[in-house]
Amino acid sequence: MLDQILRRSLLDGRRAPMQVSDECARTLQLLTCLQKPQVAIELGGFVGYSAIHIARGLPPGGRLTCVELDSELAEVTRKNVDILGLTDLVEVVCRDALNFLQSIPSESVDMVFIDADKRRYLQYLRESFRVLRRGGLLIADDACADGDYSSECIADPDGSEARSAIHSYNVSVARTKSLCSSLISSGHGLMVSIKAPRTAAALPTVDGSVEPIR
Repeated sequence: MLDQILRRSLLDGRRAPMQVSDECARTLQLLTCLQKPQVAIELGGFVGYSAIHIARGLPPGGRLTCVELDSELAEVTRKNVDILGLTDLVEVVCRDALNFLQSIPSESVDMVFIDADKRRYLQYLRESFRVLRRGGLLIADDACADGDYSSECIADPDGSEARSAIHSYNVSVARTKSLCSSLISSGHGLMVSIKAPRTAAALPTVDGSVEPIR
């Protein structure tokens, strides 16, 4: 059923296939099962493929908010979620991802999956760090900085800005003492980080360095 949904959504060829790989989607479901988040957020939904896998890993009472800027893609995601009977678990929001994160209270989220505009990964990191509870899970897709992201943004035709931002993201999570991080080589790479429950907090800055939370 998931393969049929994906194939139908991409059949007309109007959009580059930016969805996560099957292996990555299964990894997301596994990580969600292990984390058991009550409140999860996905930044960048595309056609809902990853959202469906995350939803299937949610514990009883858990809920995912999928944030997608493109109104057409948001509607496709809603339909796909509905087809699989997951509307009670997934809310699709058509909104700018960074703007949405900035509206969320601090330390109120259990899991964040980042798969939106690669050029803004450091900004997503900063806000995701803020909204995550201690022990919360942070996952970033496309963590291999040498990937080809030329099809994802007209304003970045060769993908150089995306690759630079991803590299800075990886460096920043590695330098942040209150994040325990590891790269999983599923698909284009998943950078998985846990916000440590008991360490001195440090906040990633936009230039990739680290500053303590005040």
